[in-house]
Amino acid sequence: MKSFSTLFVWASLVFGGVAVAADADADEDYERATFTGTKDKPIQADIDEVDVGIEANSAGSMSTSLRLYPDVVYEGARVLKMDLKFVAACHEAIELVYQRRYIEAKQAFEKAQRRYPGSALGPIGHVLVYQALMLENLDFAYEDQYKLASNQARQQLMEALETRGNDAWEHFILGGVLGIDAIHSMRRGNYLTSLNRALEAMKSIKRAKKIAPKFPDLKLGDGLYNYWRTVISRGVKGLPAFTDKRMLGIEQLREVEEKGIFLGPAATFALTYTWLEEGALKRATQSALRNHRAYPENVVNNLMLGRLYMYRRKYDDSEKYFKLVVSVAPKNRRVYYFLTRMHLRQKRLSDAEIAVDKFLSFKLKNRDRALALMQKSLIYYRRHDWNTAESLAKEAWKVGQLKRAKRRLASINKARARHGNTGGVTETPPPVSPTPKTSEPSGRNTPKAAKAAKAAKAAKK
Repeated sequence: MKSFSTLFVWASLVFGGVAVAADADADEDYERATFTGTKDKPIQADIDEVDVGIEANSAGSMSTSLRLYPDVVYEGARVLKMDLKFVAACHEAIELVYQRRYIEAKQAFEKAQRRYPGSALGPIGHVLVYQALMLENLDFAYEDQYKLASNQARQQLMEALETRGNDAWEHFILGGVLGIDAIHSMRRGNYLTSLNRALEAMKSIKRAKKIAPKFPDLKLGDGLYNYWRTVISRGVKGLPAFTDKRMLGIEQLREVEEKGIFLGPAATFALTYTWLEEGALKRATQSALRNHRAYPENVVNNLMLGRLYMYRRKYDDSEKYFKLVVSVAPKNRRVYYFLTRMHLRQKRLSDAEIAVDKFLSFKLKNRDRALALMQKSLIYYRRHDWNTAESLAKEAWKVGQLKRAKRRLASINKARARHGNTGGVTETPPPVSPTPKTSEPSGRNTPKAAKAAKAAKAAKK
């Protein structure tokens, strides 16, 4: 049972992290963005307005202290019982990843590696950067580089653990590396490998807790586990039911958000997906805005903000954040898919077609290409261009075997019959030649017709 529960945790990360709004037939973006696809009563009521007064994502970054490092660095050195400068170097490098300054982040990790040989910080930096790049696009473009760095990081951390000192940190970061690999393996469909990595990660985190029980970042995994275990077990038929621990999970995520040394922004992003699942869209927006103020160029967070405003029908704000993604990462293809969905909601069909054509210009997986073809089919469906809509839906079926493509074809045929034309050209219905066996005089069974027939028969007699 424990192994299944562990898999729920990593499954939740994947479902939360890679959700793509998708149904082209019924504009079900919001429902498709949640794991359950429903809007149950939230564990906490949504807020009235987004609090715009939040200026940073953690207590440390809000510090007005005149000390050399942020307050969280001193707290991290205390709870981990580590060298202050080492914690500061790690904190600075991780912040660069959140800021999407990837080249500088790799350089900072490598510099720390040279200063602290055997710390594995060099390959750890590469793991974080390459995974961040791949998660932005939900692809595997840097998989070779990632695998090399991941293997190096695990090997160096295992060697470091053979020497006493910094054990809590080393177990914590090893658990993180293993956890990232569990998510990566699940994205690849390697579920057994993912499960094994998740089990190893949890063992490492457990060891870190024994050494540094007051290290707040360790509660991120607990929060994700307690919230998503409940959601997933309720949302998948055949899985055992668990006690509802959603509120406990939310409280743990909030604690990391406020007190986390390294994972405060990660907890805020986890809460964004949590509130989205809960249907509390304003709370979700608040969390995403909190990270945006601290990390305005973070692509994944800005994609989420664009989607949240789209679900809330605030299309000007939605477009603003999507365009920010385009300006920061012009090669990001996901943003064009969401722009297509947003323009379709606004009935801006020409803009939607420009966006979907841009999305289709990238190298895509078959399913992604099929989903885009369905979007383009919908554009022509709304233009009443049945022939083009039909051709695109057939291509979507051929490329991705999408069931919704079959449904779209049925919808096109019904619409064509309703409007009496194909491709905007009115059809002339074929002549009907009645036969003696099947044709009946009009009105044969009406009372007047029956009476007239009876009178005619009597007259003949």
